[in-house]
Amino acid sequence: MNQPGDLLLRPLALISVAVVLINDHVLKDAFGNVLTGKLSDIAGVFLFPILLLSVLEVARRTLVGTGAIAWSVAVTGIGFAAVKLIPVVGDAYEYTIGFLRWAARGFSGEFAPILVYRDPSDLWVLPILIASYFVITRNRTRAPEGAVEHGTVNPVPRPA
Repeated sequence: MNQPGDLLLRPLALISVAVVLINDHVLKDAFGNVLTGKLSDIAGVFLFPILLLSVLEVARRTLVGTGAIAWSVAVTGIGFAAVKLIPVVGDAYEYTIGFLRWAARGFSGEFAPILVYRDPSDLWVLPILIASYFVITRNRTRAPEGAVEHGTVNPVPRPA
């Protein structure tokens, strides 16, 4: 593939999108337990760096390199930890996502922030970022010519 934004079309990314949607809109309503909360964390933390890179690539109309990949993984990890551990960041996240959901509904109905359970034990999902990194680098072989990040993204050669 290797087209801007195509990372979101990879099987593991599509599975993560499905898990987030099904879990957040069906399973949490039906069960609402620790398992559904952790499932959202795992799928979301895996998916978010892929989403960030895809948005960046589509906006730039070009593939990204190693710097952007490292940035997306770091921003995801730091942001997730901040939402879970720093109350003002968690509050801002709840209101921002609540606003975006309200806007997506055409500003109809009541505005309501989402609810994020701030559990430091959720940080155990951060190693899933390693899997995100490998999915990204396996599907990105080179940055565009002349880009600051130009060079091999995945230095391990693939078998032919």
